[in-house]
Amino acid sequence: MIGVINIGNTNNQCAIFDKLTLKKEEKIDNPFRIKDFFKEVNEIMMISVVPNREKLIRGIIEIPIIDFPNYLFEMDYESHAGCDRLSNGLAAKELTGLPAIVVDCGSAITVDLFSEPRKSNTELIIRFDGGAILPGLFWYFSTLDKGEALPEITPELQNTIGKSTSECIKFGAYGALVGGIKEVLNKLDYENKNLIFTGGDGEIFRQFFEDGYYEPFLTIKGGVIAYHKKHF
Repeated sequence: MIGVINIGNTNNQCAIFDKLTLKKEEKIDNPFRIKDFFKEVNEIMMISVVPNREKLIRGIIEIPIIDFPNYLFEMDYESHAGCDRLSNGLAAKELTGLPAIVVDCGSAITVDLFSEPRKSNTELIIRFDGGAILPGLFWYFSTLDKGEALPEITPELQNTIGKSTSECIKFGAYGALVGGIKEVLNKLDYENKNLIFTGGDGEIFRQFFEDGYYEPFLTIKGGVIAYHKKHF
């Protein structure tokens, strides 16, 4: 059994795989519960974009931890790309083929393009071409003025004209976020590429698009694929 943990800004997604088959998945905040969750696995592939939380979990889990193999990627990117984004691309390659666009809707929304590598290096199996980062649904609503003039608003999207202050804000969120994603996809010529939505809010956003599908376990599936690419 192989463990995969995706340490994100919102939660820790933990999963256990038998080879490439997902057997168990859970979002866990308590680091000691994470240790108990993985008690039956031999090794853990770690996907992390939160160094402080990663350090804490590494100090508690006694099972060998494998770092995500960024070296598998040809990078057309000037700075460090989060391994969660790279893991999404690796899973997309296996699930749909390349070129592919992954829209990951979490605390932030990332829209990333992946293609076949251009360099003739057998170690490189995928190319990260870059992408866009937008505020996530809850992030967007948290930026609104919390003064007395605004009512308490549930973070939701509305694709029809607003008839109240709350509805107008939700319609504005739809225009900003869904409209922003659509603009980025058009720039990336998405109609000629495979399109996948993932992340905690991925299913919410997917309903506003005619193309693509929702895969809730894309990031952790990329993690277990990376494990096997690294070991075999």
